[in-house]
Amino acid sequence: MKVDLKNKFTILIILTVSVLSLMSVMIVLSPYTHGPLSKDTDKDGITDKDDNCPTVYNPDQSDADNDSIGDVCDSCTDTDKDGYGNPGFQANECPVDNCPYIASSNQTDTDNDSIGDVCDNCPNDPQNDNDNDGICGGVDNCPNVFNPEQKDSDYDCIGDACEIPPKANFTYTPVYPVRGVIVQFEDTTTLGGGVLQYWQWTFGDNNTSVEQHPEHLYMNVGVYTVQLNVTDFNGKTSTITNIVSVRENSPPNEPMITGPSIGITENESSYKLKTTDPDGDQIYYSIDWGDNTSELNLGPYNSGYEARVQHSWITTGRYIITVKSRDVYNAESDYASLTVRIHKNLFFLNPFFIQFFDQYHQILFFKILYI
Repeated sequence: MKVDLKNKFTILIILTVSVLSLMSVMIVLSPYTHGPLSKDTDKDGITDKDDNCPTVYNPDQSDADNDSIGDVCDSCTDTDKDGYGNPGFQANECPVDNCPYIASSNQTDTDNDSIGDVCDNCPNDPQNDNDNDGICGGVDNCPNVFNPEQKDSDYDCIGDACEIPPKANFTYTPVYPVRGVIVQFEDTTTLGGGVLQYWQWTFGDNNTSVEQHPEHLYMNVGVYTVQLNVTDFNGKTSTITNIVSVRENSPPNEPMITGPSIGITENESSYKLKTTDPDGDQIYYSIDWGDNTSELNLGPYNSGYEARVQHSWITTGRYIITVKSRDVYNAESDYASLTVRIHKNLFFLNPFFIQFFDQYHQILFFKILYI
C-alpha cells in the first residue's frame, strides 16, 4: 500500500499548531484559575479581586454607604457623607451620626434627645410628642394625652383632655390583714387627663406614706380608716377612703397523723396528715420521722385538706413520728405524734400482712379472749 507522505506531514503540522495554540490559551487563562487573581483569603466564596472586604468573611458583601468598602471593614460607614458614622456598625471609628440619613455636619441637637434637629420633628421637645398627637411639647396644651384638636373650652391654656380628674382607688393584701404582718397596698387609680405625680396615704393609725405602692404594719387589732389622695401633673386630685379590719391570728389546730404503727425495714409506709385553721388560712406541715430525718414546710394545703406522705426506715427499732402545722403567718400548732415499730424484712412479714395486722390486731385479740 502506498502512503502519501506529503499529506501525512501536513496533518502533523496542523496538529502541532493546534496543540501549541491550546497551550497558549491555557497559559493566558491560568492566572484566573490558579493564579493570584483567583485567591479567596477570607474563604467567603468571593475572590479577593472582587471582594469588598477581602480579609474578613462577608459573603453578603453589605456596603450601606456604597463606598466599595464592605461594612465589616469600613472604619466609617457614613450614608449621608457628613463625616459621622451610622449607628450600629461595629467597625466604625468615626463619631456616631445623630441623623444618619440627612447630612448634618454640625450635629445640632437642641433638646438633647440624641436626635439631630434636621431629623427631629420636635427639635425643642425632648419627649418628641409624647402623646403622638402631632403637636410637640411646649405647644401642646395637654402634652401627655392624645388631643390633636387641642380643644380648650375655658381658654385656660390647658386642653380639655387634661382637665379630666383621676379616679382614686386601691387594693391591699392580705384581704384579711393580721396584726404584726405586713400589709401591701396597691394604687389602682384610673388616670384622667394626666399621669399621676403625687400620692398621699393615711393608714388610720397616725402613720402616712407618699409612695405609690406602700407597705404598712399594723401592731394592734382594730378597724382602721385608710385614705388615698392622688394628684396628677395637671393638678387634678381625687380621694378614696376604705375600711381595713386587722385581726388577731389564730394558730392551726393540732394535726392528726394516721397510718401503720408497725412496718418493715426499707419498705415505704404511707401516712395521712390533716388539720384545720380557725381563720381558714392555708397550712404547712413539718415532720420529724424519729430517725434523724425530717421534712419541713410541706404545703401549703387548704385548711381541712388531707395531705399524704411516705417514709421508710433503714434499721429496726421503735420510732416516734412528730408532726406540727403552721399557717401562712407562721402561727404554729401543738405537736402530734405516732409511735412506729419497725421489724426486719422477714419473708412472713410482708407489707400486706403488716397492714392487715395493724388494722385488725385489736379485733383479733378480743376475739381470742372471747373464745
